[in-house]
Amino acid sequence: MCARAFGSLSLAQLGYAERALAGCLEGVALAEALAHPFTIGISLWAAGILHQLRREPDAMRQIGERMIHYGKEKGLRMIVPFGKFFRGNAMAQHGEFAEGIAQMREGISELRSIGTLFSLPSLFAGLADACADCGKIDEGLATIEEGLEMIRTGGEHFSLPEIHRIRGKLLLVRSVDITNAAEAAFGEALSAARTQQAKWLELRVATSIARLWRDQGKPQQARELLTPIYDWFTEGFDTLDLKEAKALLEEMHA
Repeated sequence: MCARAFGSLSLAQLGYAERALAGCLEGVALAEALAHPFTIGISLWAAGILHQLRREPDAMRQIGERMIHYGKEKGLRMIVPFGKFFRGNAMAQHGEFAEGIAQMREGISELRSIGTLFSLPSLFAGLADACADCGKIDEGLATIEEGLEMIRTGGEHFSLPEIHRIRGKLLLVRSVDITNAAEAAFGEALSAARTQQAKWLELRVATSIARLWRDQGKPQQARELLTPIYDWFTEGFDTLDLKEAKALLEEMHA
């Protein structure tokens, strides 16, 4: 189960969205067949992280709800707060920012009270992104700094590219006068993604940079950055990231 769960997250980062989802579902099915509560809890956690990465709020909320109920039923103290976070993240992605962010913060707080750093950088990335989407820029930037500190302390770099990308996104929302700082953050995100060979996050940050360059009147540079990364992909074309990249490229070719 662990091989399938953690392997699915690696496959997703590497850019194989369909294989990642298939492996994750296999992991959940195997855990359920074993009927071992903690194993089921870990398989659900992996599914939640995968749906967060794939930007699928409905599936993420479903996983979150299940984790809350199952964790309470089986006394799995660590599983419930992850469920609260996933449910809150899904709510925020549907525009329910106040309640969604409150639940995300509650989940993070409960995990920190346990004393674990496990997976927290990914949660801070999701929380900061929700803050960006609802205009809470200072709160979002503070959240990014907390996430970076978690990465420095715990050594988990899984979400490092996304942390830097969201910092750039927040800076752009704050003011167009600090575009250079935002571009620098995007550059750090791109470098981190390439170092990890994380094609999925490389595509996401390249789309952010290409969108910025388009707005700056540099569509050719934007196309030259985004086209080869998009063309690398062979699956996952039904996911939001690939749809957005394709739409942006088509717009700039029009």
